Amino acid sequence: MANLPLKLSGDPAYIYAVGRVRVREKRLLSSRQLNEAAEATSLGAAVEALREAGYESFGGSREGLELMLDGQNESLRRFLAESIPTGALTRFLLISTDYANLKAALVSQLSGRPSPLVNGGLTDPARYRGLIDGAEPDDLPDELAGLARRLIEGWKQHRDSFLLQQAVDLAEFAHRQRLADEIGLEFLHRYMTLEADLINVEALARCLASPNPEELADSVFVEGGNLEPKRLIRLAKADDHAAVLDYIARTGFAQTAAPAFDGSPAGLSKLSAAGASLKLDFLRQARNAAFGSEPVIAYYLAKENEFALVRYLLICKLNGLSASQIATRLWETY
Repeated sequence: MANLPLKLSGDPAYIYAVGRVRVREKRLLSSRQLNEAAEATSLGAAVEALREAGYESFGGSREGLELMLDGQNESLRRFLAESIPTGALTRFLLISTDYANLKAALVSQLSGRPSPLVNGGLTDPARYRGLIDGAEPDDLPDELAGLARRLIEGWKQHRDSFLLQQAVDLAEFAHRQRLADEIGLEFLHRYMTLEADLINVEALARCLASPNPEELADSVFVEGGNLEPKRLIRLAKADDHAAVLDYIARTGFAQTAAPAFDGSPAGLSKLSAAGASLKLDFLRQARNAAFGSEPVIAYYLAKENEFALVRYLLICKLNGLSASQIATRLWETY
């Protein structure tokens, strides 16, 4: 998909925003900096390797790390608010943080495993605190509140954290699809199509790795991609690895998906890395635009990916993982 010709909008309303993005792009985390941080022999050395990209010391604790990244996320949100017209595009880019906070609040309340809230979304994180404490989600926007009530009710039947988080992720994807349709930008439509396919490939791999693929298959696939959800459901329920491999081999995702079906414990991690690389390859096309919304979108999504990489890398360092263990999960950045 990323190699197909793509028409960029060239919307002149974004001239100012693109100028600001071109300056900020120079501080995006490079693969060199990422590798240096991964290979560093201490947490301090890892942070030092990331300093050029704007990351600072955080005191060597998980709480300090989350506060540092939270500040980075809030800075990115302010940049967006200052740079582009408000509307559906702003909601498209910021809504992921709202769903991440909903997921964190529900996990904290229902499983008793504390998960941090973050700044940078459309909804003040303080509005999730009642939900964490066991109150009704009345303080949340209607769509998030309704989803929270359904998932709390569903928890009484399955008490499964994976299914809970999966349901939030699928609701987020559907919300972003609606916003992308409202925006009507080819760049976003193509990106969401690619994301749908990658979600479905990973879901298929998870089904085959599950002891109960039939139970899982009905709730993990999404519409909107080039892969057919109904066919994926049939393949997952049949639990036929040979048929799955034959189908995937005839799609454009054969090489990307291969690690997830080779039976190795790190298969899903490798698939996640390969999928991220595909998405970043697609986003790089926005660099061809002299102006328009695409460079802003690509920069924002690249920064979101960068935050996830930095969080993963520094948590690994905090937990004492080796450079080789960390490297199996890192991929080239935008």
